[in-house]
Amino acid sequence: MVHSLPENRVFNARGSVYMSSVGTLEDIDGHHGTHESNVLYNRAIEMLNRNRASAARKHLEEALQICPQHPAYLSLYGLCVAIDAEDFDSARRICEKAVKMNPSDPVNRVNLGKVFRLQGDNGSAYEEFLAAWQLDRLHPAPAAELTRMGIRRPPVLRFLPRSHWANIFLGRLRSQLLRIRFGL
Repeated sequence: MVHSLPENRVFNARGSVYMSSVGTLEDIDGHHGTHESNVLYNRAIEMLNRNRASAARKHLEEALQICPQHPAYLSLYGLCVAIDAEDFDSARRICEKAVKMNPSDPVNRVNLGKVFRLQGDNGSAYEEFLAAWQLDRLHPAPAAELTRMGIRRPPVLRFLPRSHWANIFLGRLRSQLLRIRFGL
């Protein structure tokens, strides 16, 4: 049994929390999903949370047979294709289609960014996560992905490689001083 809350979070019967872009999937910017397709979508999210991308992909294929132009379903399906089949080009095209259909949904951009990251294109992934965060700065998904990627400070001596002993030593010293001074 699935319960919807107004805080854009959906809880399943076991108490697992997963994020949806709007809270309930009955009406997302004019894209209506049937009750059956919404149930399949929620099952797919639960399967992904359990690292079962193949099962999630099957649920999404069924949901897409019911609502073939639903951007949230397409976006998550693209991510499942990238994880399960490692077909990154198809996954990217599917996620880009979802972003074009609903450009104001940060979750679609986050899923596209995850596909880029799985493909090894961290620069494009970062751009998508940043674009998603700029759409909704309070949404936890883009903020979590940006934090997960991390941003490194530039080397202290930029004319030397990051791995040079002087940059390593001065970088550690800079880090300790910042921790002492600012509590970072």
